[in-house]
Amino acid sequence: MSTDTSPHKGAIEEHLNVMAYRGAAGAFQAGDLQTIRDTLVTDDVVWHAPGNNPLAGDIRGAEALGKWRRQVAGPRFWFREYRVFGNDEHVCALNYIGAKRDGVDVETRVVSIFHFEDARQKEPWFYPEDPDAWYRIFT
Repeated sequence: MSTDTSPHKGAIEEHLNVMAYRGAAGAFQAGDLQTIRDTLVTDDVVWHAPGNNPLAGDIRGAEALGKWRRQVAGPRFWFREYRVFGNDEHVCALNYIGAKRDGVDVETRVVSIFHFEDARQKEPWFYPEDPDAWYRIFT
């Protein structure tokens, strides 16, 4: 018979990189660019934003990422996690990403893979299930 009365009995502790991803995701959604730049991404981060839209391409550096984030601010862009898991080098996030604004109400499932270095995002790649929805999100 177990005597453990902890409220976290049986809970699995999240990997440090998963916790760092969650912190970055929360800061990203809140538009907290200072926290992202100072503690959550490497200075030489490279985000690979896929697609054929005005915001697609490689976003290089924390400053450029902040500028890119400002361009997708507000109701133009949102995301929520379905599942997140990781190890010492990578985090994989299964997300729903979408946009809701005048004339646009769309979402798609996205597999996001983040390479981490010292608990900071170094290089992420995004793989949307529906490229047409992805295009509409970022135009």
